[in-house]
Amino acid sequence: MKMIRFLFLLNFFLLNAVLYVEAQVAMDTITNIEPKKDTMRVLDYLAKGIWKARVRNYTMLTENANTNLSDYHANALGAAIYYKTATFKGFSFNFTGSFIYNTWSSDLGKPDSLTKQFNRYEIGLFDLDNPYQAFMGRIDEFNLQYAWKKSKIVFGKQILVTPMLNPQDGRMQPNSQEGVYIDFKEVKKLRIQAAWIYRFLTRSTENWLAIDESIGVYPSGVTPDGVRSRYLNNLRSSGLAFLGVEYKIAKGLNTQLWNYFVENIFSTSLLQTEVERAITEKQTLLAGVQGYYQIALNKGGNDDPKLSYIPENQKNWALSARLGWKNANTSVTLNYTHIADKGRFLFPREWGRDAFYTFLPRERNEGFGGVNAVMAQFSKNFRKLNLKAELSYGHYYLPDTKNAFLNKYGVPSYNQLNINFIHQFSGFLKGLQGQFLYVYKGKIGDTYNNPNYEFNKVEMSLYNIIFNYNF
Repeated sequence: MKMIRFLFLLNFFLLNAVLYVEAQVAMDTITNIEPKKDTMRVLDYLAKGIWKARVRNYTMLTENANTNLSDYHANALGAAIYYKTATFKGFSFNFTGSFIYNTWSSDLGKPDSLTKQFNRYEIGLFDLDNPYQAFMGRIDEFNLQYAWKKSKIVFGKQILVTPMLNPQDGRMQPNSQEGVYIDFKEVKKLRIQAAWIYRFLTRSTENWLAIDESIGVYPSGVTPDGVRSRYLNNLRSSGLAFLGVEYKIAKGLNTQLWNYFVENIFSTSLLQTEVERAITEKQTLLAGVQGYYQIALNKGGNDDPKLSYIPENQKNWALSARLGWKNANTSVTLNYTHIADKGRFLFPREWGRDAFYTFLPRERNEGFGGVNAVMAQFSKNFRKLNLKAELSYGHYYLPDTKNAFLNKYGVPSYNQLNINFIHQFSGFLKGLQGQFLYVYKGKIGDTYNNPNYEFNKVEMSLYNIIFNYNF
């Protein structure tokens, strides 16, 4: 209803603006006043705007090896409409609205009978706060942009893509942020991005929340003492600021430095350097390294340690690296990540996916310390078939599930296999993209015969069939 009311008001405003301009033109004609030939009308700017749309259908199925645990399935149908006005003296207006409809699914509001835990994956296609809500509509973007030369400044609701703050890795609707964002590219080889974010719209939800209210919307695990985390709606922060500086040192050599500062809660920095070197005319070696450093601010968002997001005075670091080879159609990479055991490495899951090189869709290493992960990935484009195939396999060695100090979500060490196919249709179906993603998560660590350490975590397969039609 909120979205419908907003669209009604927006159309009412635009209609009145157009009628006013048309009335002025008619009055000029009656009084024989010749309109200026270089004068653009509101209607002209609206008519010259850019419209884009996407229809998305997502089928997901979870299958557990333990037949005593609940399996789930769901199908979601959604669409998004994007509109950008023509530019007037550098200014433009951007709008994106989207909706999701639950065409069919398991009972996503019913917990598993054995563990009493709720569904983790399929519910992400819909509304986490209301699993029985069949329809969800949102305003993802509503902003004013000013562009000059190669740079721009954006104010309002927008979708940002940075290493750690990003739209996430799939499902039906992305993360959106509200605030001021600057993208500066006036100096050769240099790009500077900065923002102050004060509200957030998390994937799989429909309400815009203040920064401190958005942390903990997703399941929040346990405290370092092993009791259920209760920081949702108990944190205090005026907002999130980030600064990113990217510099092309030389051909094939790039570096970037990022800092995410969450006032009164924590600060996280990322330094990344990547290099690509041609070894033959058609073959390239590539390498990358990431260094992370994180510190708590004040008392981690709340004076009561039982309600804080990160323990007071906690400091931690992580290292991730990549080595690989590629040519025009094929790439192979070997990736490694180590998270120190000084505490858990934290970043709100509501705000984006991991930036580690070892990241694979449908699982994360956020919320853990003392981690060693290794992952290999093979990717190949079959151009004649308009097909991309990707095979990924990794081992993720985490702290023991009972080590709450370093294991926030009680996940055992695991191995993960991803098989991913993406096909671009052509001819009559041009604009249609099909994707099949299969994920298997096996058990490496001890689950102590406790299904709570297994359900939604290991010994399971996840099937994803996705169709996108862009026009």
